[in-house]
Amino acid sequence: MNTKGEVSILFSGGSDSTLVAAMMCEQFEKVHLLTYFHSGMPLAEKSKINAKNLANRFGKDKVIHKLINFEEFFKRLYYGTYLKDIEKYKGYMTPCFCNACQIAMHTKTILYNIENNIHFACDGYKREKRLLYVFMAEEGIKETRKFFKEYHIDYKNPVYNIVRTDWTLFEMGITPKKNVKFPHELLDFSTQHHCKTGIIVNAYLMGYFFPLYGQEASARISITYWREKIEISKGYIHAILTKKRADTSESEGKSMQRK
Repeated sequence: MNTKGEVSILFSGGSDSTLVAAMMCEQFEKVHLLTYFHSGMPLAEKSKINAKNLANRFGKDKVIHKLINFEEFFKRLYYGTYLKDIEKYKGYMTPCFCNACQIAMHTKTILYNIENNIHFACDGYKREKRLLYVFMAEEGIKETRKFFKEYHIDYKNPVYNIVRTDWTLFEMGITPKKNVKFPHELLDFSTQHHCKTGIIVNAYLMGYFFPLYGQEASARISITYWREKIEISKGYIHAILTKKRADTSESEGKSMQRK
């Protein structure tokens, strides 16, 4: 990655995305922390805790934190073709909820980067979660990287192979507590929001789908859904950018007429 310019980060405020942000603060002039939320993800304000820790450490001029409500597009993505999708994916539409949520965040990040002329993006995806979520598996990451690349954005997962991000943050002096990850302590959500539906998804996969059908079947279904929703997201991006160009042209035309 560059040592100059700007980068955006999908930032929950947890130890994974916070370590990504800290690493990027050492490489980039500006770091944009994008905290997405919808009605099923309460307490997004908690992400401000580690955003403030990062600003105190690296400078308030470097760290830019945004809270972004993406509910409208997320619902469009998940429910817009729901009848067709439920016929195809049936009960697996439960974990597809998380897939749609993640794709919606990536889509909004692409639009944010285009609007702000940012050519780099990162998230806190982790290798140990790859069997649970296809978007953290190599195949899913490959598809997401291609998605970003279409818009000339370099997408990375800097902490993918770092197991204890909480320890690293503590050693860097950014966070006051060393152990926030299971099994050393119960999962600590004191600095990040969490998704209520995500708890249901985890229970569905580990308690029902994996034992009955296996993890390979889950990955196969998920990657198909992931690719389909990326294509829908491309159409959304195209529509947004086309409208902005039309609005700009109209505004410029009116300005010329006044002159």
